Amino acid sequence: MKHVRAWWPFTLLIFGWGINAIIWAPQLTYVKYAHNNWTMVGIQLLHSGTIIVFLTVLLTIGAVLTRQTFSLARTVKLWLYTILTASLAVIVDWLVFNQFNYHRLYNALLPISRNAAPLATAVIIASGILPWLRTKTSKHSASTGITLLALPLAATSLFNQDMFGLLKGNSVAFYLLILTIGALADQLTVNRRRTIKWLSAALIINILLVAVMPNAAFQTHASMVTAGRFTTPTFLPTVIIAGCTFTLFSKQLTRFVAALDYPGYFLTGLAVLFSDPVVISRAAKLTSLTANFAGQIGIILFLALLGMAIGLILPYGLQARWQLSRRINRCLATATDQTTDQQLSTITRRVTRAIGHRWPSLLAFLVAYVLADLSIYYMGNDTIFVKQSMLWLTTLLIFLTFKALQALTNRYWLSLLVTGMSNIIWIIANIQKMNLRNEPILPSELAMIDDLDSLLKMIDYHLLIYSGIAIVVVIVAIVVLEHRYRAQRLTWPWRIFWLILAVCAFGSSAFWNHHGSRMQTIMAGLDDQPHFIHQAVGAKQNGPTVQFLNNVDITVMTRPHGYSKAAMERISREYNQTARQINATRTDQLKDQTIIFNLSESFANPDRVPGVTLKANPIPRIDHIKKQTTSGIMISSGYGGGTADMEYMSLTGFAMCNFAQTLSTPYTQLVPYLKHNPTIVQSFKYAAAIHPYSKKFYDRGTDYPKFGFKKFSYLGSKQYPIRHQKKIDRNTYMSDQTAYANTLDQLKAHHGAQFINLVTMQNHLPYNNLYNGINRFHAAVGDGTDPAQVENYAMGIHYTDAAVDHFIKEISKLNRPITLVFYGDHLPGIYRNSMKKDGLKLHETDYFIYSNPAAQRQGARKLTRSTHYVGPNDFIAMAAEQTNSRVTPYQALLTRLYHELPAYALSTQQNGTNSFNSAPEYVNQQGKVVNYNSFTKKQKKLWHDYQLVQYDITAGHHYLLKTNMMK
Repeated sequence: MKHVRAWWPFTLLIFGWGINAIIWAPQLTYVKYAHNNWTMVGIQLLHSGTIIVFLTVLLTIGAVLTRQTFSLARTVKLWLYTILTASLAVIVDWLVFNQFNYHRLYNALLPISRNAAPLATAVIIASGILPWLRTKTSKHSASTGITLLALPLAATSLFNQDMFGLLKGNSVAFYLLILTIGALADQLTVNRRRTIKWLSAALIINILLVAVMPNAAFQTHASMVTAGRFTTPTFLPTVIIAGCTFTLFSKQLTRFVAALDYPGYFLTGLAVLFSDPVVISRAAKLTSLTANFAGQIGIILFLALLGMAIGLILPYGLQARWQLSRRINRCLATATDQTTDQQLSTITRRVTRAIGHRWPSLLAFLVAYVLADLSIYYMGNDTIFVKQSMLWLTTLLIFLTFKALQALTNRYWLSLLVTGMSNIIWIIANIQKMNLRNEPILPSELAMIDDLDSLLKMIDYHLLIYSGIAIVVVIVAIVVLEHRYRAQRLTWPWRIFWLILAVCAFGSSAFWNHHGSRMQTIMAGLDDQPHFIHQAVGAKQNGPTVQFLNNVDITVMTRPHGYSKAAMERISREYNQTARQINATRTDQLKDQTIIFNLSESFANPDRVPGVTLKANPIPRIDHIKKQTTSGIMISSGYGGGTADMEYMSLTGFAMCNFAQTLSTPYTQLVPYLKHNPTIVQSFKYAAAIHPYSKKFYDRGTDYPKFGFKKFSYLGSKQYPIRHQKKIDRNTYMSDQTAYANTLDQLKAHHGAQFINLVTMQNHLPYNNLYNGINRFHAAVGDGTDPAQVENYAMGIHYTDAAVDHFIKEISKLNRPITLVFYGDHLPGIYRNSMKKDGLKLHETDYFIYSNPAAQRQGARKLTRSTHYVGPNDFIAMAAEQTNSRVTPYQALLTRLYHELPAYALSTQQNGTNSFNSAPEYVNQQGKVVNYNSFTKKQKKLWHDYQLVQYDITAGHHYLLKTNMMK
């Protein structure tokens, strides 16, 4: 019974504290109530009552702290305990509620400097000040001190101005003031009669003012904006009520806490839990599950008891097993007969010695920090003050790399210098890659290590010499340092710990892009922005290390509803029937024709861009060709980039908008890893690819053979070199004249039917000072767009215009059926228009399909239906229809998609640097964006069939490859 009498009064206080912290949270309705009636008066009185309980808790904490003996070690440990408790709250919020924000983590790790836990900070400070204050004050001076401390409250209450930084009762200054009043009040001799008089007077004043204030606010402001003026912890009558209550029941209120072994930790833990905004928000949401007030009070009671239990249990476990606690005690303990200066000198010497013993780890962490900062800075940032969350994450990853090597070798200098050298090489390699291809190193490119000789040939030999010298120096340094300055070795438990931690940290990247997962929440909370479509932007913001790991977790495509073997067999049967119906009226075969798919780099008429006007039309010949052929607008799934994606869609018929958000470049992320990559190439006996640039760009050298190409002409090829090489003025890329001359060579070299995939490079970025005579295309542009870039670009496509016209005249002379599918992959990224306003226009490129006279004599004809707006996915079906060629069941599906659905692409409201693929956007033949919900049932089924087919081939079980769907 005696034990119960000890704990129940303080438990009631904690319960009231919980009510005050939770019930007035914005997730509940009470604080939002704003009606001039008796309910409002009741709410304000209840609010004032809970504030009084909260203030009584603070006074009790102050009294308990002042009874303890001064200990610097305890104050330091309370600070560390605050960090631990706040960090545990962050971890629980992440694990249980799947919420994380790195600003809150900073608040947990730096609670005092970031003013994130003012009450806990005040308790920490008070734990060091109040025991000393008790030795310096008498009962008389304590009474005087309380009076003086009440003056700021009186001034704040009277003038309604925060002159003393009390911040409506949520500041370190206010909490310290109340805790000090509690400490001083604990020394007073209680005059119960006088105390009750003060309590009664303050209670009457408080009730009257709190009750009349809502009506006064309504009469004065016609709202409840000032209704809560007197329901604040800084209101003097409220403080007086709490003070009198504490004075009357101080023994009962302090008995339980004072009897604890670790009262300071208990109170600090409660201060953290009951004032943490996220903890209170979660508690309020849980409380709001019931609208019944009694039920809400019951939930708060449970949560208050839970908080007390955590506050009681956690310190015991830490003090019993926390070796750091004993180390702090030894480090900060001083003799009582020492002077203050002697004590400070002793503590300083011990702290310095403790830090000195840990210099290896501190040095390694400093090296990791410097390397992390340099790695992000050299990705194109203008300052070393880069994104802090990514900087610390990269630092941690580099440090863990060092620790993993140390765990494996148990050699400090070997691990440190190898980590440093490897990271310097990593930084330089990424700089080289960024300069060459405007993207960092990606996981899919690790396979290129097999071609190390070629990689080394791409590097300046001076750099290789310097690297060799540096490696020799590092080896010598390792030998010398390991011999002369051997650092302490790790014990086996620590070696296992660091190795497991490093594996877990790097291995977690396999889940970074699993949407809704705990690891994805962590990365999003750290402000990791992968920018899969524009890897260079991702490397600049996140650093090359984090960006590399961002690309580890790749989901190809989300499994469509209803995917199964039976569903795919049903689709195969259905589109076999569709193919038979289409082929009944067609007489030719694709394999008997020559089809050329010509992706023209960044080709799109600037005249369509809102706000851009040119002095002359840069592509008059192509415009003339378009009028005579199948032609229109192609909706691109990229802006300023995405060439390989448009090429992939045109060759396979698959849509980028169907893939998962993390798969932005199939050429590097998907094609190299698939055994079967069905494309239009398989409809021909022979196929050749021509690209007047490097074969390694987008892994074309790996992907083309998988597609079925027998020949690939590229710059640097010894077997199939690019001939007729010509550059125009100051443009560093091969001209389109070169591309078409090599295509004519291919047509002459292989006289039979064939498929040719031509990808040009002339109009690739940049667009600065490339050509002479650009004034003929003088440009008037909108704000932010550089007219000189537009003029250079216009001059470039004018050269393309002439080259295309000449090429068509040449293939028109050939007496064999040839059909050319010409299309621009995307607009150049030089227009600064609003993507939200002009997004669709900024994704419109030109296309046409031309059949030479020989093909026309064989039955090729101009298409007139569904041609105004198309996607690159449509070109297979369109080429087959124009040449009157029979189709496979899969091509029959593409034919139905081409005729029965709008054109589809990634959202045109986003630019080429969006982090993830977007949902499909549909554009009808009038150039209007339409919603999926407007589709008929038949159209929705067709789209779903298409998704099932794409999933089965690229990410599923490949059921269709066992049928004749793709044949």
